[in-house]
Amino acid sequence: MCYLTAIPLAFVSPWISSGLYVFVALLWLAPDRRIERVLVKRERE
Repeated sequence: MCYLTAIPLAFVSPWISSGLYVFVALLWLAPDRRIERVLVKRERE
């Protein structure tokens, strides 16, 4: 959804558009708690 918003915003304000792309990239760095729970559960088994 952020990418779809960033594309038209690039024509209005490239800075805001770039900020949205950076925001999405930073979201990938945040650990997902659901995945961590599954991994811990598998280690216990």
